[in-house]
Amino acid sequence: MKIYSFKLIVVVSLCGLYGFKAYSQQTDTAKENPAIRQLIKNYEDAWNRHDPKGLADNYTIDATWVNWFGAYYKGRDDIQFHYQQVHTTYFKATHYYTRAVEDITYPHPNLAISHVRTGLDGDERYPGQTFEFRRMIVLVKRGDTWKILAGQNAKLEKGIK
Repeated sequence: MKIYSFKLIVVVSLCGLYGFKAYSQQTDTAKENPAIRQLIKNYEDAWNRHDPKGLADNYTIDATWVNWFGAYYKGRDDIQFHYQQVHTTYFKATHYYTRAVEDITYPHPNLAISHVRTGLDGDERYPGQTFEFRRMIVLVKRGDTWKILAGQNAKLEKGIK
């Protein structure tokens, strides 16, 4: 019983030390912010090419996405299928733009949360209208690459800044 207790104490201690080390690391925002901003730009470019695979490539394989109507998509394949459907129908002539990356915060060195102001025009369902959105994305760095792990899009009502 003493050996089991000793092993348990060692494992718990190592986990505590590892956790302390991970959380005590400073995020190099001068390096990581441009990489995240590039991912946001890549998403915008893929949207405007109407490239479902290019859009989905910005997500992790296990990502989740909630669109502005509240529909839920789980996994990169499901997200790509959704983009394939909408970009061959009502989004096929849309123009998407990033107005601002409002913030990027790092709760952990390999985890970031960002709010992004975007806009969209050309939706066939709403001729002549331009919509503004605020996207919240959770990003994870796996290896040297940032990808979207989860996100949600909220349509902004008139007057919301």
